Amino acid sequence: MYLEWDIEWEISMVVAIFTVLLVGFILGGSTVYLVENHFRTKEMNKIYKLTESLINGNDLNDSDIGKETLYSKTANQLIRLQKMLEGRRKEAEKSQYEIQKLISEIAHQLRTPLANIKNYTELLQESLDETQEVMNTEYIKDLQTSEEQLCFLVESFIKTARLEQGIIQVHMQKENLVETILNALGQIQKKAEDKDIFFQVDLPEKIICEHDKNWMCEAFYNVFDNAVKYSKSNSTIDITMKQTEMFYEVQIRDYGIGIKDGEENKIFQRFYRGEQARGQEGCGIGLYLSREIVLLQKGIMKATQMKPGLLIEVNLPVWIFHMQSVRSL
Repeated sequence: MYLEWDIEWEISMVVAIFTVLLVGFILGGSTVYLVENHFRTKEMNKIYKLTESLINGNDLNDSDIGKETLYSKTANQLIRLQKMLEGRRKEAEKSQYEIQKLISEIAHQLRTPLANIKNYTELLQESLDETQEVMNTEYIKDLQTSEEQLCFLVESFIKTARLEQGIIQVHMQKENLVETILNALGQIQKKAEDKDIFFQVDLPEKIICEHDKNWMCEAFYNVFDNAVKYSKSNSTIDITMKQTEMFYEVQIRDYGIGIKDGEENKIFQRFYRGEQARGQEGCGIGLYLSREIVLLQKGIMKATQMKPGLLIEVNLPVWIFHMQSVRSL
């Protein structure tokens, strides 16, 4: 009887010890897992913050670099990546500056011979009398047209280079935006009349908002020029304006060749020519220059494909609003 009791007691002790060891092992393993998970979560949070700093463009510099931890190894790779990206960014900026400088220098060098061409063309035109052949007069007109196109291209290059280099700054003042638009219309009117294109204008009498009237006149002129250039003869171009909660929205709608799907943003890129515009006059810089001018004045430009034609919207922020009686020209 005592022997059986001893055996049962020993078995009970073994089971108890095994149970204690098993529980201890489980608790110990759980504790180790929780501790490791805590430190791993902490490391992942640090890595996340480090990545956020990289995305935001902040310099990465951490005292834990060099340690044998996941965070340390990841941080080291991110710092190397940041240095590599910074080096490439500086190289790209240098290349862009050199290209802008080259374009500006070439454009300046072209100014003098273009001025000479213009002067000699005018002298040649004056020397022609009524008895000479009509064909000679046509040659002179073609020469004048080519000279005007070259002058426009050169001036656009110079203005673009100066804007991108920050040489020219916009001067925001409270001006009548409608007057600025009409000034640009006056400059493009002759070119539109040559193609029998009529501007259908529906604008307020007066809208006062902060803008640089000279540069905005340039921006609107380029948009109007683009509309005239790609419109068919005997067509119209609609110019309207409306106020939203945040912007004065000027809409320029033509009924010309338009653009294809997916080109709405591309046409504002420098030197981009739409597929349907290739083969016609132009260099793909007018809308780019207009967008840069509008962006400098905290505005937005966007294009919408129409059937037929193209709609360009020029949005300037609402600073001060004053509208008088509406008129239609």
